[in-house]
Amino acid sequence: MLAADFEVGRRDFTVRMEIRVEPGERLAVLGPSGAGKTTFLEAVAGLVPITAGEIWLDRRRLSSGTHPGSDIPVGRRGVGLLRQNPGLFPHLTVLDNIRYPPGATAETAFATASRMGLGTLLQARPKGLSGGEAQRVALCRTLQSEVRLLCLDEPFSSLDRPLGLELLELVRQELQDSGTAALLVTHQLQEAQAFADRVAVLDRGSLLQIGDPRELVLRPKTAVVAQLVGYRGWLRRRDQVMAIHPDRVRPAGSADESGALSGRVVGMKPEGARIDVELESVGDWLGRFHCFFDEPPQLGSRRRFQVDAAPIFPGPGPALD
Repeated sequence: MLAADFEVGRRDFTVRMEIRVEPGERLAVLGPSGAGKTTFLEAVAGLVPITAGEIWLDRRRLSSGTHPGSDIPVGRRGVGLLRQNPGLFPHLTVLDNIRYPPGATAETAFATASRMGLGTLLQARPKGLSGGEAQRVALCRTLQSEVRLLCLDEPFSSLDRPLGLELLELVRQELQDSGTAALLVTHQLQEAQAFADRVAVLDRGSLLQIGDPRELVLRPKTAVVAQLVGYRGWLRRRDQVMAIHPDRVRPAGSADESGALSGRVVGMKPEGARIDVELESVGDWLGRFHCFFDEPPQLGSRRRFQVDAAPIFPGPGPALD
């Protein structure tokens, strides 16, 4: 089990983390660029010193803010770190890259490579690999180290979305089969939900909410969390702000339906097979929100909608769309 309760001081803010990851659990840390996600992973991996608190993994203290001289070195932590740059050795074949870690054998390297779809590329050099293939090789190499915790620093964010999600699913399956715990940091909710058992929301070094991936979307605790998990409507009434998720807006069943909102169509754009429609609220709640239509509505037309369980927060909330 990972038990991390620590601080890392940065120039702009302090990253404060209190995280528990059970054996075999997959935790995603979701946040915007600059939130402190990579700093968190680097502290766990031993690449940056912590300034307060401690980090434990399977009853071994990896780092201490009060006794930094006792920190366990990077290579002896049992923590693997996979980044966007695969960092392959250009002079080695795919097979030799995979079996590079101490203790790895050609047999286990071949088996892992075959599961990752690299069986026909074992004698190729990194220069001839695509981005997705190179990341598969890097992942296979990391798995050969028999780490107890795998840290993933947005390793597939430079790939196109379908391929990135495909590789993330391969990682998830490998971890599930081996019982290895994992930390993924990402700014994409879809990645976090596809990979993790739980999701932690991080912003400017502070943990805002931790929970089931779907529950975070249904019940965000703050307006900042709502914004990070996909809410795209902010309606204000006096000192309150209502957050609206486009997937939770539906046509009102009748003119007097309780809680219905009225909106005027002010913009639209295609999104897949649907139309992303922007509306300006008319009534007590003022602001703009988004929802999806199967067919494009007429600009300027007014529609009535029911918003399912829209959270309401105190204060001004994020800037209006």
